[in-house]
Amino acid sequence: MSTKEVLTQDQGAVRILTLNRPDKLNAVNPAMMEQLSAGLQQAADDDAVAVVILTGAGRGFSAGADLDLFRQLARSGDQAQIDHFTSAAFPRVFASFAKPIIAAINGPAVGWGFTVTLMCDLRLMSTTAKLIAGFLKVGVTPEFGSSFHLPRLVGLARAMELVLTARPVEADEALRLGLVNQIAEPDDLLPRALELAQTIADMPRPAVRLAKQAIWQGASSTLEQVISFEVDLFRQAMATPEHAEALDAMLRRTGKSR
Repeated sequence: MSTKEVLTQDQGAVRILTLNRPDKLNAVNPAMMEQLSAGLQQAADDDAVAVVILTGAGRGFSAGADLDLFRQLARSGDQAQIDHFTSAAFPRVFASFAKPIIAAINGPAVGWGFTVTLMCDLRLMSTTAKLIAGFLKVGVTPEFGSSFHLPRLVGLARAMELVLTARPVEADEALRLGLVNQIAEPDDLLPRALELAQTIADMPRPAVRLAKQAIWQGASSTLEQVISFEVDLFRQAMATPEHAEALDAMLRRTGKSR
């Protein structure tokens, strides 16, 4: 499937979703929102897809919200359009997505382009890319779950600094702060992301889904809540045939199979 604002490509069990408005540095508009939401839903429903990679076409990952659209909404005052563009349904598509998502940040990631990566489970960043929480520069506030994710990744004081100054974060600093998992040269970024995705795709898929659920739940729960939740998920994973197959394979490798 290929659409104008979002391109889809499969590499084995890995689905690559590419933001595709390169002339606008992949700025998000309603069409991209709808197509990206649909693309994630299709990936969720497709048993052949184990991992999703999100990246951008051209020289940018995403410049954030389309500023022409922002201006149009500000001038029109059309509350219905504003409500649609700022709907919580869009970030909830990412928050509820059960399979791992890897952000391959190939260029500038500004505003929503930055915060959407925080909704991903893993982030790889080109050495030429920048992350910018540029909301205050256009008179708006952090969104897309970033007020939840950013302090947990870098701490409250650093999160406040990045938002209040809207300064760019280069790749080396992003890695040091824990904003990204790896950095790579531009030509190596997507191959590195595919290699990481394939490593995950080779794991037992029910366990991957449940492990992702456990980690995200743990990030927003008390220890007691996490312990009970983990027990439930662990029991679910033990009941899957993939667990039995993986266990048998491990025992064969260690010479302990019967």
